[in-house]
Amino acid sequence: MENNFIYQIAKDLKSYHSKVLRVENSDGFLKRKDIIAALKNFGIEVVCGTNLELRIQYELRNEEEYCVLISEDNNGFLPDITANSSALIWSLEHYFNFLHVPSIKDLDIKLLNKIFKQEVFIPLNKADTVKLIEKLRSESLIENEDEQENQLVEIIKETLADTPINWNTIARDIAELIKRTIKKGTLNKYAELITEVNESFQVELEVNYKHIKNSSAVKKPKIVSKVLDHLAFNYIKDKIALIVVDGLAYWQYVLLKEKLDVEATEQTIYSWIPSITQLSRQAIFRGSNPLVEYKQAPANERKMWENYWISKGIPKHQITYFHSESLEENNLNYSKIAVVYKELDDKMHSSDDYKDLYDLTMNWIEKTSLFNDIELLIKNNFKVFLTTDHGNIEAKSWRSLVGKEKLGTNKSGSRSERHIEYTDTWLKDELFNNNPELINFVVSEENALYFKNNLSFSNKDTLVTHGGAHVLEVLIPFIEIKNNEE
Repeated sequence: MENNFIYQIAKDLKSYHSKVLRVENSDGFLKRKDIIAALKNFGIEVVCGTNLELRIQYELRNEEEYCVLISEDNNGFLPDITANSSALIWSLEHYFNFLHVPSIKDLDIKLLNKIFKQEVFIPLNKADTVKLIEKLRSESLIENEDEQENQLVEIIKETLADTPINWNTIARDIAELIKRTIKKGTLNKYAELITEVNESFQVELEVNYKHIKNSSAVKKPKIVSKVLDHLAFNYIKDKIALIVVDGLAYWQYVLLKEKLDVEATEQTIYSWIPSITQLSRQAIFRGSNPLVEYKQAPANERKMWENYWISKGIPKHQITYFHSESLEENNLNYSKIAVVYKELDDKMHSSDDYKDLYDLTMNWIEKTSLFNDIELLIKNNFKVFLTTDHGNIEAKSWRSLVGKEKLGTNKSGSRSERHIEYTDTWLKDELFNNNPELINFVVSEENALYFKNNLSFSNKDTLVTHGGAHVLEVLIPFIEIKNNEE
């Protein structure tokens, strides 16, 4: 990784004692959108704008990540920011001191990385720098997918070794890796890495999940049950549209956003655990911890959505809910709209493996009304947020339940084959007594149990499902879609 250009920038920025940096960057390189996005993958948030905008972002920063405040003058900050930050002057010339920097500063990251790897020990003028660029550009015409995968793997391993682990970064990068490798048919090559990530995540859940359920939603929601509190605190006076795509794993969102021609702020939140629809989507629309006895139904979701906003002082006639239907211009005369898209979850449950689901997801992306609906909502001045109730996992067989093991199961009505809820505790206890190996990879809560690894209560070699506590089921996207005019 040491010869990776962006990695080296990130490493240098992280070498300062403070996680907040005041940076003068006269060549403007750090203001590039692709550079900002690339550094975000290393847990570094680069912020540009007016002094007021920098101040706001400083207050709203994620304290687990590094925050780089780009300014014209490092001395123009208020004393509290100055005291809590380090100042530096950053220049691209520091990394390419033998080259003609104006000729390279607008090149794409891949080409800059190739130039960075070159051992240039004598100064090159503009003409010679351009010759070097053209030589390397011709070599880059054939994209090296393996190299990109290797870089992603190294980034994931680097992040996994950090203390504390930045799970926002892990979620994004593992999703990108899965998306790439499903398409190539090489996902199994990284099964051990995904297992390693999940094992670390299970430790994280044991330590912090209880705190996450009780976390503040002011700056951002950390879990689905806090989404409405976040919207109410920050956008109560705005027109809000909450889009919930049932069963959208983070890697599927990565596919979706390639067609989503808008600016978006991406965050990672937790599904409810166990990650069944009855609990996790209920938690979204209830705006609090879900109730075990709740029955999953669109009518009940509508009622919870209405009740939440009515409790915040919003008149009922300003609130509405849509389920699996396209939006129309004439039905947007509301201030609080919820839209649920169900089709992708149905495709997930019909998939034998991630290759099936990848193809079905691409088909759904081509046909869904989602993009038109988002465009319509933005046109009508809604603040648009997109999330899901849970992700999914390509699970393997433990085995199906047999005989008396099935007695009293499916109390929740879930289609999941990774979660079981018995009517009586003794039925669950009997399953454990007869299958003691389950204790190593199943979580037991009251009358329910669910897998925390990639196994399922099924005889199928593989299937795509949800309902457990695997990192791919639990870490999900929460997206604020920006109006480009904002």
